[in-house]
Amino acid sequence: MAEKKPNLGVIFDVDGTMVDNAPHHQQAWIELGKLYDLPINEEFYNQHIHARSNVMIAKTLFGDDITMEKIKKVGGQKEAIYRQNYRPIVKEIPGLIDLLKKLKENDIPCAAASNSPEDNVTMVLEELNIGKYFAAVIDHDKVTKGKPEPEVLFTAAKEMGVEPEKCVVFEDSPFGFQAAEKANMPYIVITEGANGENMSAPYSPNAVHKDFTDVTIEELEGMVSEH
Repeated sequence: MAEKKPNLGVIFDVDGTMVDNAPHHQQAWIELGKLYDLPINEEFYNQHIHARSNVMIAKTLFGDDITMEKIKKVGGQKEAIYRQNYRPIVKEIPGLIDLLKKLKENDIPCAAASNSPEDNVTMVLEELNIGKYFAAVIDHDKVTKGKPEPEVLFTAAKEMGVEPEKCVVFEDSPFGFQAAEKANMPYIVITEGANGENMSAPYSPNAVHKDFTDVTIEELEGMVSEH
């Protein structure tokens, strides 16, 4: 007899959703820009860098003919700057850990699904001491195409052992919204760490919350049953 799959799974984006770290990614790219004499500022970051993968960003900065070797070098330099600056001050978006505890108490599986590289995701989970709450952790290095493609979400659902339509996604950026919509998964926007300019985009979340403090299991269950 086949094992019955859970009726609900919850998938969390990491950057901007679990933690408000966009300013630190922005600062790391600005510092990297100085190394390569690139005019990266806040406006350029918001338009061309925020929420994109390092491969996409490197091609934007250096052209489509950039080699994978240079992409890896540039990405590694930027991420090292980011982790050095952010590791000492990692802090949860309010209510995250309490919600994870409630989900675990109710045997609801969770996954982390991010466009970020493995070392960045691991740092956040370690510094917040929340790795134990996740049945799956999917980073950009584990898929062939990152968000806005839905592969990272489908992979997370598969590793949790939950049907995709039974998953609710927490996100903060348009690439994440697009991925959830392509995966046909209901999603909740967390605005605390989001880029405000992105919130006016024409997307259709199932709910919007400032942080996790008011999110209930009943709300998540209702989204899946109505979806």
